[in-house]
Amino acid sequence: MQKAHSIYRKGVDIKGGILRAGVRWNLSDKITDPPTSTQFSLELQQYLTNLFGENRTSALGAALCNPGAFFFLRTNTLRTTSEELVISLAEEGVESQVYDSSLGVVAIPVQRGGSVPRHDRVVIADKPSSENILLGSNLFRPGVRRFNRFRTGDAVTVVNPRGHIVGSGIASVDSKEIPKLKRGLIVQITHSFYNLPSIVDLEAHKAGLFYSQSFPAILVAPILNPQPNDFIIDFCAAPGGKTTHIAQLIENQGRVIAVDRSARRLERLEGEVRRLGVKCIKPFTGRAKKFCAEHQDIQADRVLVDPPCTALGVRPKLFDTTTLARISSTANYQQMILDSATEALRPGGVLVYSTCTLSWEENERNVGYLLTKKGFNLVKPHLSRGAEGLGEDAHIRQNVQRFYPDLHNLPGYFIAKFRKSPTCPS
Repeated sequence: MQKAHSIYRKGVDIKGGILRAGVRWNLSDKITDPPTSTQFSLELQQYLTNLFGENRTSALGAALCNPGAFFFLRTNTLRTTSEELVISLAEEGVESQVYDSSLGVVAIPVQRGGSVPRHDRVVIADKPSSENILLGSNLFRPGVRRFNRFRTGDAVTVVNPRGHIVGSGIASVDSKEIPKLKRGLIVQITHSFYNLPSIVDLEAHKAGLFYSQSFPAILVAPILNPQPNDFIIDFCAAPGGKTTHIAQLIENQGRVIAVDRSARRLERLEGEVRRLGVKCIKPFTGRAKKFCAEHQDIQADRVLVDPPCTALGVRPKLFDTTTLARISSTANYQQMILDSATEALRPGGVLVYSTCTLSWEENERNVGYLLTKKGFNLVKPHLSRGAEGLGEDAHIRQNVQRFYPDLHNLPGYFIAKFRKSPTCPS
C-alpha cells in the first residue's frame, strides 16, 4: 500500500450544478489505493449476509471489486460473423476470441494495468465515471464532481467520491473552464488499474460490427426468442442493447417499440440503431404507464422488461451504499412497470424480466408477483447458463437463473421468462 497523499483543501465543489470556490472537501482529505473488496455499508453488508451467508458475501465483495476476466462484445450478425469480427479486431491490434459462437459473443481479455502515479492536481469523479475509469475510460464533464486548480496539459489524478484513486492522466482543459462546460473531455486517462482498448474509437465499432454488452445481458434477447413478423415491446429500452439485439435476431422483419422515459437516453438508442443498421425499431418517450394509456388497444406478442434496479451486480465497484429502503422502493417501482407490461401483452404472449442486481425483492419476489397477482406461467428458459434462484419456492428457484461474480466470473444478473395465461387479468 502506497502512502496516502493529501488533497488540496481549497478547490471547487460541484453540487447540484452550483460551484463554490475554496470549500473544504466533503470527504476524506486523503486519497488511497483502491480496496481489494467492495466496501458495503453496514446495512447492505448485513442484508447480503442474511441472503448469502458470511463467506459468500465476502467472496462477492472481492469479485465485485474487479471487472472480471473478459469484456464482452455482441456480434452484429446483420453485418458480420463472430469469427470475422475477431479478425477485424486483430487488424486494429485488439486481441479477442470467440467466446460463444452460437450466441455471437466475442470476448476481449481484461489486462491488469501498471502502477497509477499520484499528482497534486486532483479531480473527484462521480461513482459511475470512476468505475469506468478503472478500466481506462476517459473522464468527461458530466462525471466531474470536484477539483482543485490545474491547467491544460497538467498531470491529474482522478479519485472516486471516497478518495480511492481510480486513474491518472492529462488535463484536456483549464480547470477554470469546467464550470462553463456541459460536456467534453476533461482528463485523458493514461494510467489505469485495468487496460482495455478504447472501444468507441475502433473502426469495427464505427462500422457497427458489434455492441458492447455483458454476457448475461446478451442472453436476454435470445431467451425472449423473437420471431420474424412479431410485434415486440421493450420497456425501459434505452440505451438499446437488448432492443437492437431483438431487431438483429428477427433480421428487421417485425415491429419493435422501444419505450423509455428518458428522451436523452432514447437519442442515444437512435444513434445505436443507425450505427448497427437496424430498421424496425420505433422509439416512444415516456413511462410504461403513459405508453399503455396512449395505446390501449395494443397487444404485443412479446414484451421485455429490464427495469431500473439497484445494480448490485454491476462490476467493477469499489463501494456500494444501497439501502434496504431503496431496494424495497425499486422493487415496487418495477412492479408498476410489470403491470403495464401485462396490459400490453396479448394472451399467450411471452414476457422476459431481467435485472443486473442481486436482491431477492427485485428478482424472485417480482417473479412471485407475476405468478400470483397477474396469473402468468413461469417458463424455464431454453438457454440456461447461470445458477438457480433464491427463496423457499422450488418452482421459482428451478425456473429462473442468476449469475454471480464469484461463481461465474461475470456481473451479477437475473433472468426469468413467462407466458401470459389466456385468462390473465390486466
